[in-house]
Amino acid sequence: MSNGKTWSVVSTSESNRIILAIDFPAAGRNEASFDDLTKKMGSAWAGYGVLQTVPPTVRITDRPSGDFYTEHWMQGVEWEKYEVVVVMGYCVGSVYAAEIAQRLTRWQAREPEILLFDPQLTDSQLLAAEMHKMIGMAGAVFTADEADQARQRATRIVESPSAALYDAASEIVELYREMATIAFQRIGLNDNLRDDVVRLFESYMTWLAAAAQVDPSEGWKRSTAITSADYAVMENRGDTTVLNAVKTIGRRFPLDVGHAELMRSAQAVEVLQRHADFLAS
Repeated sequence: MSNGKTWSVVSTSESNRIILAIDFPAAGRNEASFDDLTKKMGSAWAGYGVLQTVPPTVRITDRPSGDFYTEHWMQGVEWEKYEVVVVMGYCVGSVYAAEIAQRLTRWQAREPEILLFDPQLTDSQLLAAEMHKMIGMAGAVFTADEADQARQRATRIVESPSAALYDAASEIVELYREMATIAFQRIGLNDNLRDDVVRLFESYMTWLAAAAQVDPSEGWKRSTAITSADYAVMENRGDTTVLNAVKTIGRRFPLDVGHAELMRSAQAVEVLQRHADFLAS
């Protein structure tokens, strides 16, 4: 069913029953993926095909709505030929997962179950946090002062009272471009590769900003969420992207495992094997 432009195939099955995975996959990322989770589930998911979202090519200047992404994934698929049993979401992908699950009721009588991993909402602080993370991943490429100045600048961008979310996202992308230019020059990599990396980051910032326009609360009330120890830390320190999510999600299974390892952890697999009764129906 996948044309490669909207969904990629994680695993196949002879059955018409499928699981959808909503994420922003990127080569080389540290966090475990739905591919890792599917491999860990092994024969338990053998009766289902698993498909994962392919993000559309879009620029931050296009300022797409949240519906833009949902429509991108829903188009061109003969959904009436399939039974979507579960829609999974990872981080901000959880926002889109709720919308996709609701849209699927146009073609099937039963709304798919919603399974979330560290569900998170978007706000301006999240944009800055992602920039801070990217600076940290650069390691010793930047001096301590350069890294600190960039973090402070990212924080100032999102804390500006006049900055709308897309405006802030655009400025964060420009800051990322400046830092990437410095880094690639020092490492000795060419500008074409730098531009590819910046476009990927821009696409990610666009995906985050658009998600702020989607209200997942109704779907999340009926969801099952598996959350990490890092997620609990964010909740305890009052991170609004997590606090507001926790208020809404239905059933939750907190695990003592890091965010990056969540979807390849034995603990997550155990929770699914014990409690994902919707996959046995």
